[in-house]
Amino acid sequence: MALFLIYVTATEFSHLFGPGELRRLFFTSRPSELQLNRRQRLRELLRLSRLADAHSAGEFRNSASDAHRELVEIVERLAQK
Repeated sequence: MALFLIYVTATEFSHLFGPGELRRLFFTSRPSELQLNRRQRLRELLRLSRLADAHSAGEFRNSASDAHRELVEIVERLAQK
């Protein structure tokens, strides 16, 4: 009887959430807070691309410039594990 109730409850939740959602909810690993997910990495790479388009190489070499500071911040976020 208990197994039947578990089965019926799981089936109802499956219909409620949609196909595959329960599996994804219970069996997917969650990334740690330090680890950037794929979408965040893509955003950082796009930010890096825009930064490279907006500034010259000389500005990146100058450690006192805002462009250098932004470059270092982006690279540090991408390098986090």
